[in-house]
Amino acid sequence: MALALFQRVEISKHPPELAARALGLNPGDAAYLLTGLRKEVAKELALALLAGRPSREINDQKGTDDE
Repeated sequence: MALALFQRVEISKHPPELAARALGLNPGDAAYLLTGLRKEVAKELALALLAGRPSREINDQKGTDDE
């Protein structure tokens, strides 16, 4: 359900309220689902982008960010 909602809103650019109604969801529930899925997509994208970097670079960057 969350994936169908995400596709309608983020890929097909439907307004969230209309996408929620089309899927039989309450707009508040739809907003909650979208928020969670967007966080997961962002996390997966970041991990995919970092996967090509050597682990030492990632660790060095981590140390710089902590300061």
